[in-house]
Amino acid sequence: MNYGKKNAAKIKWQLTSRGTVMRRKVKSLTLLIILLCFVLVLGYGGYRGYQYVEQIIAEAPDINEIDATPSGYMSTVLDAKGNVTAQLVGTGSNRVYVTLDEIPEELQKAFVAIEDERFYDHNGIDLRGIVRAGIKGVTTGHFSEGASTITQQLLKNNVFDGWTTENSSQRVKRKLQEQYLALQLEKKVSKDWIMENYLNTINLGQNTLGVQAASRRYFGKDVSELNLSECAVIAGITQNPSKYNPISHPEDNAVRREKVLTNMRDQGYIDDVQYEAAMQDNVYDRIQETNTKWQSNDSNATSYFVDALTEEIIDDLQKELDYSEAQAYKALYSGGLTIYSTQDPQIQEICDTQVNDDNNYNIEKKISFSYALSVQQPDGSVNHYSEQSLLSYYKRNNAGYNLNYKNEAAAQAAIDAYREAMVSDGGVVVGESVTFTIQPQASVTIIDQSTGQVKALVGGRGEKTASKTLNRAADVTRQPGSTFKILTAYAPALDSGSYTLATTVLDEPITYSSGQEIHNADGKYRGYTSIREAIQDSVNVVAVKTVQDITPQAGYEMAKKFGISTLTKDDIVESLPLGVGGVTNLELAAAFEVMPNQGVYKEPVMYTKILDQDGNVLLEKKPKKHRVINDSTAFLLTSAMQDVVLYGTGKLADFGTMPIAGKTGTAGTSEAARDAWFAGYTPYYTCVVWGGYDDYSRLESSRYPKILWNHIMKQLHEGLAYKEFEMPEDVEVSSVCKTSGKIAIAGVCPETETEYFAEGTEPSEKCDLHQTAVICKDSGLLAGEYCPESSKETKTFMKKGSGEDKMPTEVCNVHTGEGWLNQLIQALTPENNHTGQ
Repeated sequence: MNYGKKNAAKIKWQLTSRGTVMRRKVKSLTLLIILLCFVLVLGYGGYRGYQYVEQIIAEAPDINEIDATPSGYMSTVLDAKGNVTAQLVGTGSNRVYVTLDEIPEELQKAFVAIEDERFYDHNGIDLRGIVRAGIKGVTTGHFSEGASTITQQLLKNNVFDGWTTENSSQRVKRKLQEQYLALQLEKKVSKDWIMENYLNTINLGQNTLGVQAASRRYFGKDVSELNLSECAVIAGITQNPSKYNPISHPEDNAVRREKVLTNMRDQGYIDDVQYEAAMQDNVYDRIQETNTKWQSNDSNATSYFVDALTEEIIDDLQKELDYSEAQAYKALYSGGLTIYSTQDPQIQEICDTQVNDDNNYNIEKKISFSYALSVQQPDGSVNHYSEQSLLSYYKRNNAGYNLNYKNEAAAQAAIDAYREAMVSDGGVVVGESVTFTIQPQASVTIIDQSTGQVKALVGGRGEKTASKTLNRAADVTRQPGSTFKILTAYAPALDSGSYTLATTVLDEPITYSSGQEIHNADGKYRGYTSIREAIQDSVNVVAVKTVQDITPQAGYEMAKKFGISTLTKDDIVESLPLGVGGVTNLELAAAFEVMPNQGVYKEPVMYTKILDQDGNVLLEKKPKKHRVINDSTAFLLTSAMQDVVLYGTGKLADFGTMPIAGKTGTAGTSEAARDAWFAGYTPYYTCVVWGGYDDYSRLESSRYPKILWNHIMKQLHEGLAYKEFEMPEDVEVSSVCKTSGKIAIAGVCPETETEYFAEGTEPSEKCDLHQTAVICKDSGLLAGEYCPESSKETKTFMKKGSGEDKMPTEVCNVHTGEGWLNQLIQALTPENNHTGQ
């Protein structure tokens, strides 16, 4: 560099020349303008950003109108002993609320350590966390580290919808509103309130929401019993419930658990000793053991009892609380209700065991099925087929074909052959399902008549694999057969006072008004038959004659009073007592409990009370009552139905250690029974058993419902004190002629019996069916004046009747005047005198 005088002057001139100065000024001005524009742009952008944020915040929900508490809780069903029998869970409702004092402090601190380490210090948002996440995002290019506080997460889950599917713009808007509301919320509520609701909100995998549901699912115990290691497992799930699921991904959860425990140690919540002990805990083996037990004990299928119970609750919520159907279902499956059911677990187990014991069935076990098949045809159309389509297909060549097979393999073979036939034209199966069912079927209902509470209910035989399947006890109606004789013929007839148990009706061949013949099941006709005998032997003719007398309308109205809701006006016919229409097992059981309840109907109930999620009583249920028949009528029917069990059609039901009253019933055609029933009761319980095929096939025997009833009730009554049916004060005893049911005439009526009568209905008339006459033993005709005394005898005859019982109308034609003298002369002639005299 030349630093001479001449060169220095040159440089000075260059720096101070006018042109140089002007250029320098232009450059400076340009930079100044650029800077000013940048500041203006920045300011405008900031202003617009402020306006944007202000608008977003203005659109945020009002803090005073939002509800940050979790919604959607599983409802729990308890049996009569307080055991959990079912948990009713709607979508997003597998949650059991617990208060903060029930949640271990170690679990609370575990969530703070991994999710929001400054939770107890910030005011709703964590600025340090936001800056940290921002710096990491800029330096790594991945903005994956979250900065949401526990308060924000609570708001995100319980206030903001649809965040799982939002785009970037929506996410920014939601995050801003979330942060704003977090600041507002922390001004209103305590940290403990936020923590409690957060821990009851979060998704913890396996369809569990909240720490209590998760604790039960993963460890089989309440959250209050968790140890430190288990707390760390649950706290580690929440960031990604699928990835950190301790059942399906134990290795990933273990990494996360270590992170939780490390943070807890670094933040001073635990010491090194606690850390090491928790890390050494073999927690994942316990989780797998619990999961195995859970899977074996939880088929997700509710029982027949619970299925019927839920229908009752839905109905009551609508009737009693004016819920809509949608509101009722939401309350039941997402409302966190506690339902106190009437189900007795021991009685239910007895019923389930006996119904599923093949030894109780004197009919060969068969297999039927429900079937659905969808076939796409070559032209693209899709045809849908069912088991009824299959049945029609096979019936073309065999009219007697049915869907009851010897075993599952035979049923599957029929299905396979049918499927092949349906695709033989080039079709392709696009959908198929089949469910096999044991046949014949059965259903059982047991009611404690003293309370009206349903203690057990079985809706079918065989394993129940799904909820809300066919419930043969509560939903299916079948013809009740002769059980209806009690409800529609004898109850109204006796209650009217115009009939007694001693009243006799002539059992003889008759027809309906239509001309159709009426047959007794055994094909016999008994002549004059008392109501007691007609009940005992289930005599069809007497029942129909009784209804014809009191009118079918009266029988129909009485059935309604007994709680039978399934009859229609079309059932007001003369054959009503033989079991027209249909009835559910549950309603028939409620009807028969009227008799041991001294004539009072008690609505069958399946729960006693329901509590809402906060423990308040939502519904209380006591059976509604009304009188159906007089207490004397109820006792008379009970007395007659005791004879059914002791001497009549129900002998198979008698287990011998307790008084039993009941009535058999079979329904179908004159050639084949399709339904078989035994409806009976003891002084303790009412039980109804039904048997039959689902497709109404012919029953080979009607015995097994009585066998089931016997075995169930015998076991149920073991250890119960012997008790008689109570006789009302207005029942009296009187001796009557067995044939006429009236006052017996001494020396005339051949047979008398002692009978019960409602007070005031004892017979006041003497027997009008019997009379005596003197007959000639030689001719069998009425004795005439010439009949020797040695050939005369006094006999009793029926005034009405036929055959041997009918009194002769002709006088003896052997011992007449001339005929008698000629016989004497002949006797005295030598050739006829064998003595030689």
